Amino acid sequence: MSDLLKREGVSVDVENDAVVFRVASHNARFSYSQAFDISQRLRLCAGVAARNAGMSREDRSGLKRQEAPEHLAADVRVDDTDSTKWDAWIQGELVAFQFGGMVAKWEAPAAMTIASWFREGGRQAKHSAGDRFKTLRIAGILTDANLNASLPK
Repeated sequence: MSDLLKREGVSVDVENDAVVFRVASHNARFSYSQAFDISQRLRLCAGVAARNAGMSREDRSGLKRQEAPEHLAADVRVDDTDSTKWDAWIQGELVAFQFGGMVAKWEAPAAMTIASWFREGGRQAKHSAGDRFKTLRIAGILTDANLNASLPK
């Protein structure tokens, strides 16, 4: 099933020290720490998906500074399971994000936008919780050097 979700249909909101992600009529609550992890994973996957789609280096760097679009094209599949588990991965030119039993797939620009929403939501929730500690997060995707060299620059 493929849906065109309006801006109101996908949101990341803050409730006290938690971040609430909503897509269509499904909600999931995450701690601000999880929100930062989700943001980082979505950003990494969006970068690889954009590269797989053949986007130039300049276009990929512009993804980080884009405005939120009015509509997000998403392929959404729903199963009823626990909503606290999450994962994100690359499917060719798309980024798939699963929370609980729901899987949403976005193109790289939309995934980067949602990653920035998670990051901002995490910042606000962390501030609400009174956490003033700084945390350094580093992530990467390990690939085969020959496969990596064959992708568009």
